Amino acid sequence: MKSLFSARRCWFAAILTAVLLLLAGIALADGPHTVMLKCGGNGFVGTDKKGTQKSIVIDPATSVSTEDDEETYTLEELKNLPGFELRGAALRFTVSSFFGDELRYTLVCGKTFAEPQKVMTGRNLWDVTDVISAWLEDRKTELKISPVYKQGPWGMRIQDGTVYLQLNFTTSAKLPDFPRDKVQTGLIFESSLSMLEEGNTFVAHYDETAGSLMQVSLPLGVPYYYAGGTEDKFLRRFFPSTTTRYYREDHMYLCGLDCVGMTHLIYEKCGLERHPSISDLLRHGIGHDLMVNNDPMKWSAFMKPGDLVAVKHGTFHIMMYLGTLRQFGWTEKNAGEALPLLDAPLVIHCGGSPFYYERYQKYIEEQGYRNTLPPDGGVTVSVIMETNLDAPHSMDVSWGKHFGWYVIDNQPLLVFPLDDCTDMAWYGPEK
Repeated sequence: MKSLFSARRCWFAAILTAVLLLLAGIALADGPHTVMLKCGGNGFVGTDKKGTQKSIVIDPATSVSTEDDEETYTLEELKNLPGFELRGAALRFTVSSFFGDELRYTLVCGKTFAEPQKVMTGRNLWDVTDVISAWLEDRKTELKISPVYKQGPWGMRIQDGTVYLQLNFTTSAKLPDFPRDKVQTGLIFESSLSMLEEGNTFVAHYDETAGSLMQVSLPLGVPYYYAGGTEDKFLRRFFPSTTTRYYREDHMYLCGLDCVGMTHLIYEKCGLERHPSISDLLRHGIGHDLMVNNDPMKWSAFMKPGDLVAVKHGTFHIMMYLGTLRQFGWTEKNAGEALPLLDAPLVIHCGGSPFYYERYQKYIEEQGYRNTLPPDGGVTVSVIMETNLDAPHSMDVSWGKHFGWYVIDNQPLLVFPLDDCTDMAWYGPEK
């Protein structure tokens, strides 16, 4: 009996030690941090008429500053921080012109190179984690964007000042916030989050974290309406321009936005050029391999707020990347059941949501509208995950969709699943 008690005590001590070590590890971990380094540009990459290959060397800025600009670090200082671990790295740039059929290039550091990419549009983004890891170990070796094939002639000219290297890392050292470690006041957030409903927790967290006093456009949020694209028609009633499993030609619906209408409106408010159609993005854009080959939990290493994700999942859909729960101010202490999602990608989109129907059903009754059906969705913040079938809360709706969500601050955070997406593409604005 005594030996049994001793054995149990040893097991309890071992478990307690493991828990304390785990908590100590959590306490020591700082980050993840994200820094964006400007690397210039304005160079030709390709093969000329003589068959000569030409590359350009990229030179990241020598230092990066924290959010308050009081502390500055060089890359060498970052790399030498205790417990430094590179979680991901991405290179993005804009091509001003290109010619030829096989426009493939790669990022090279010595004998390490990134997965070759094909130039299809002016925007370029890809995962270069392995190459940057090799470069951080050997800073004397040049980091070059190089052509892959010798046949030609072909080439591309990288637009001046558009090459950026994004690094995402953790360290056991306690560092101040860098500018991309948390959401900042800006038109991307103001114009998108203002389309949510009053009292939405993302509006509250944005206001608190970024120091904003943003007001929402509509108290109940902007509803979904097919082909909706302008603010001046919000909440006016129309018969649908198309019929679906949800839309009925003999009923009226409240006007709002569809997914493209929302992203076009946000870009317009931000002074950004109009993005291509979803079909063009999926046909010519960068993306499926980039998105599918990276666990969504790693997307924050190569995406930035304002980037778009176009998908085909039966129908076409487009969403805008916002950041992560951690960047909005949530932590291990207050995320609740959404704790596993702290570093998962958040998107804002105008799409299906089971919560808009009930909300606007009451509004329609209060207005005394007849022959009017509530919307089946609206502008919503969702978390990207492989599937929504594992979410702790779920609902099947009458128009044939399954929704899964987590609860955060007593509000639902819907999951947008990737398991039914047959195609995906990334698009980033120039600014």
